[in-house]
Amino acid sequence: MQGVSKGLVAEKILTLMKEKGRQADFVLCIGDDRSDEDMFENIADVMKRNIVAPKTPLFACTVGQKPSKARFYLDDTFEVVNMLSSLADASDPDPIIELEDDLATSVSSIDISDEPPKLGNRRDEGS
Repeated sequence: MQGVSKGLVAEKILTLMKEKGRQADFVLCIGDDRSDEDMFENIADVMKRNIVAPKTPLFACTVGQKPSKARFYLDDTFEVVNMLSSLADASDPDPIIELEDDLATSVSSIDISDEPPKLGNRRDEGS
């Protein structure tokens, strides 16, 4: 698709989060090729335009040592996986409890009425 880049998509996601009252409290963009450079550039601008909170940590990271607009780099995909694993461990020390809470919320919101859900108007075949 012409005119759409990873940078615009990342910006759109962060904008939608802000509009819903849930601004990002951490932003990490990782990429390994030229198409990621627009994303790194856009991410640097989101703070200036107040799309994220003023003290939100923003990390743009390229994979491999090469010229890039990203401030940080990781040597290879092995390092990417290790970093993501470490972030997951640090951000959610007990994921089982949260998963149980999410499951309880999901189950309690299930509609168990006898009527089938209404899906809107259906067109008859051949019309």
